[in-house]
Amino acid sequence: MVKETYALLTGLFVLTLGTAMVVMGLFLGDYGRERDVYILWTQGAVSGLNPESEVIYRGVKAGKVVSIGFDPKDTRNIFVHIELDKGLPITRGTFATLRVQPLTGLAQVELSDAGDNLEPLKTDPHNPAHIPIQPSLLDKLTGSSSDILTQVTQLTHRLNSLLGDENQGRIEHSLEMLDRAVTEMVALERRVVKELDRVPALDKRLRSALEDHSAAARSVRETSERIGQLTAHAAELVAQGKSAATTLNSDQLPQLRTLLDDLRQAAANFRKLSSTLQRDPQVLLLGPSLSPPGPGEPGYQEPR
Repeated sequence: MVKETYALLTGLFVLTLGTAMVVMGLFLGDYGRERDVYILWTQGAVSGLNPESEVIYRGVKAGKVVSIGFDPKDTRNIFVHIELDKGLPITRGTFATLRVQPLTGLAQVELSDAGDNLEPLKTDPHNPAHIPIQPSLLDKLTGSSSDILTQVTQLTHRLNSLLGDENQGRIEHSLEMLDRAVTEMVALERRVVKELDRVPALDKRLRSALEDHSAAARSVRETSERIGQLTAHAAELVAQGKSAATTLNSDQLPQLRTLLDDLRQAAANFRKLSSTLQRDPQVLLLGPSLSPPGPGEPGYQEPR
């Protein structure tokens, strides 16, 4: 009877332990939950990423890594099969990055969305959709470190060539010239200060010269006014001369012509009288001799 009791207890313990292990396996393996299958692909390294690694979507645990392998068609590509909870807004703009844990060195997948293409990304268990893995900030810095080192090396060579013996001599010469220029500028500043001290006296002289210039300007202005008055008088005289010439031409010249005609007639008579006196001076006492009457005149006699 005791043996049967022990056997029963042993059976119940094994059954209970098995049930607990099955329940724990189902809980830990997330069996029974509906999930979508996707493939992450990259041509870079996936160091630290293992199956069962966590997949995080925008900081929230969303799934796990199922398997990691190479693309059968192109071995340069690495495929990471993941399972995600249903209902996540996976779009064509979604991308993945790898984040390495600082202490353990293990990696986990982080999904983010660029927001440039909001079209939902449809997937199927038999034909999973592909999501690219983009390099993280650390990968970008590691990849660009060689370029940075190359640029630093080039910069070092340029600095060495710039600080060569010949250029150092030129720099020293330039510094000497700069020192001379500064010295000359200081001397020039002192001269300027001295000249500025003389400005009040120059101001007095300038004011006196301006006063003389103002007096000369007033004299020139008065002279110009007088010249203007003389010009106006001359214009009046010219106008009066034009008027007198017009009056002379229209009124006095005809009378002058008549007077000249009378003078010419008188001169002709005087010459005639002079010639008569020369021939017969008695004309002054007896008067001019009368000529015999002509035909038709009284006292005319025909010759016999």
